[in-house]
Amino acid sequence: MKLNTFVERMATYDLQLDSAKIIDDLRQLATNRTLLSEYLYTTIQQDGFSTKNRLYGAYAFVLHSNDLFTVRLGFWSPVTSQDERETFIYDLNHSHDFELYCVGYSGDGYTTVSREILEQTPLQAGVKPKFGDERVLKLIPGEVLHMLPLREVHKQLPPETMSASLSLLIHPRQETKTEEAWCFDDNLVPTYPGIARQETALFESLLSRLQREQTSLLTQSERKSV
Repeated sequence: MKLNTFVERMATYDLQLDSAKIIDDLRQLATNRTLLSEYLYTTIQQDGFSTKNRLYGAYAFVLHSNDLFTVRLGFWSPVTSQDERETFIYDLNHSHDFELYCVGYSGDGYTTVSREILEQTPLQAGVKPKFGDERVLKLIPGEVLHMLPLREVHKQLPPETMSASLSLLIHPRQETKTEEAWCFDDNLVPTYPGIARQETALFESLLSRLQREQTSLLTQSERKSV
């Protein structure tokens, strides 16, 4: 399935009720092996090599985004150091304030460990809510993860080989959004709201480092040419 076809079909669905149709279409989209090359070609034609509004974090490409949903292709690497684990935000227990569909695209896939939050009251820092049983899912190609907003806590564990996943994020309705996503410690105690803050900080740090290295390489090249 082409990305444009997927977007057109999504526009005909009730995003709150048509989960089975959405999952089926996302699986079909994940069989498209040229998603990234087509995206890069179109992006370079439109924006050159600018990364503005085209990346999500340091490891994911935003293939499409509108007022209702976002489609992104994320890459997940095996890791050998703590710095690498933090770059991909592995092992961090967190919830989301949006509905998420994710299908394995390539590689052996990361593992997600999740628990349902059984209490409906707003979370508080330091106060552990009740959880359901632990569930473990490995996002191999074709396997689908579906998470409702604010209802589950999960963490990702690194794959054994370089992997990719295709995700659909259903944007929360602003008039109904009253709670935030949270991060949790290893004992599943809420620590602070907003995983996006950590992702943004890591991404900005990486971009800053890349820009410094590019400037340094350019300066060295100019010196050699003099």
